Amino acid sequence: MPARILPLLQPARPEEAVEKVVTHFGIGTYWLRQGELRLDASYYALDAFQAQRAIEESRWTVKPLEALVSKMFNLPRFKRIYTSEPGQGYPYLSANDVLMFRPKPDRYLAKENLPEAGERHFVEPGWILMTCSGTVGRLVITGARLQGVFLTHDLIRIIPQNPETVGYLYAFLASSIGQPLISKDRYGSAIEHLEPHHLALLPVPLLTEAEQKAIHEKVMEAYRLRGEANALLDEAERLLYQELRLPVFDDSKVFYLGGLHKPKCFSVRASELAERLDASYHIPVARTVVSLIQRGKYPLARLGDLARRIFIPPRFKRIYVAAEYGVPFLQGSHIMMMKPYDLKHVSTTANQEEIQRCLIHQGEILVTRSGTVGRVAYVPAALEGWAASEHILRIIPENKNSHSGYIAIFLMTPYGQHQLTSKIYGGVVDELTEQDTSAVLIPVPPKDVQQRIGESVVAAFEKKEQANRVETQAIARLEAGVQQKVVHVARS
Repeated sequence: MPARILPLLQPARPEEAVEKVVTHFGIGTYWLRQGELRLDASYYALDAFQAQRAIEESRWTVKPLEALVSKMFNLPRFKRIYTSEPGQGYPYLSANDVLMFRPKPDRYLAKENLPEAGERHFVEPGWILMTCSGTVGRLVITGARLQGVFLTHDLIRIIPQNPETVGYLYAFLASSIGQPLISKDRYGSAIEHLEPHHLALLPVPLLTEAEQKAIHEKVMEAYRLRGEANALLDEAERLLYQELRLPVFDDSKVFYLGGLHKPKCFSVRASELAERLDASYHIPVARTVVSLIQRGKYPLARLGDLARRIFIPPRFKRIYVAAEYGVPFLQGSHIMMMKPYDLKHVSTTANQEEIQRCLIHQGEILVTRSGTVGRVAYVPAALEGWAASEHILRIIPENKNSHSGYIAIFLMTPYGQHQLTSKIYGGVVDELTEQDTSAVLIPVPPKDVQQRIGESVVAAFEKKEQANRVETQAIARLEAGVQQKVVHVARS
């Protein structure tokens, strides 16, 4: 017996199309006896039933996911012991780190304390990884950048039987058909979880071989573009160090009382307190990076002197709407992700003045300034006119003396990051002000040098958005293929 959907309240205006819809539904006892005898309502949610029905009515050949993969597994929890010496440990990434646009390990797991099956935490190119704890169902295809990295247990590893179907399976799992079927099996109250056996019988509709190949190639093109974008950022960072004559920074360059491997103690002159008594403001790592750039090739300037404006937009009441009635709204967690997940749209008809001040424009630099502080992104053309949260600080460079890409990549390096994070204040939630951001010191090479470094950064973020468009097209093509068969059958 299919679910009966009984709307109780229909939206009166477009602005209410997202948040003010209340529905309830009934199901037959047949469904309760299926699977794991689940009594939580989300297991029988409307979108999951609609996805299941779309697959069944499409009349495509359907196979369970387990029949299309050679292996699918996750790993047990283990005690993580970190080391500060890269040579004594493996680079480590969490599930959230893996989803980042530029995943860069900054922690190392001590080799002598790894679990017995530690080698299973490493992946090969062409696997699909799915988050399975906390926020579940987010996906990434492994590439060269994740090889040799020790990955968390909070990822389900999916190894397709045929390498030529990786992109197709990824597109299905990421689609509006696959995601509800994945989500319905979540369990847990405070923290949600997902297990490989929940995915085993997931029905995968198989379009024609030509369509599967086309979708696969589109998805892999998106990942190729992301790889190229990362290579451009790596090149920009390498060129920055070379042109500024700066060493690659690590903790060995920081002086602590008692040495690097002792408790990290330090002293501060009273004249250097600057009315700040929090130890993090005076940590030697920030002083060290300033000392190193002072000895570099070019003079220094305050970021505030290189920018036309540095500001934080106002806080306002957000009214979320359907995509066609608003503009995309970026949260701080979005700006360094491979692609923005759970992207909402905010109404442009309410709070118009505040919304205008929240819009972002090409060439601006975004810096997270609340919660996780210091994540940096450049605004490419594709994000022109989007809105962004007040938790994201904006830097508008003065184009005559500075280049947006150059400033962005400098702030991404340890020389920028340590200056930003040393200025954090707040007890429970870390915060960063416009004034403190303005005080960050940056070497100022000639404009042509800045441009040579910065153009790679601009190109990298443009490729990132191009990759997202290509992937979206691939997923839409799969969804349309399933829905087209449904329409065709209904008409016949």
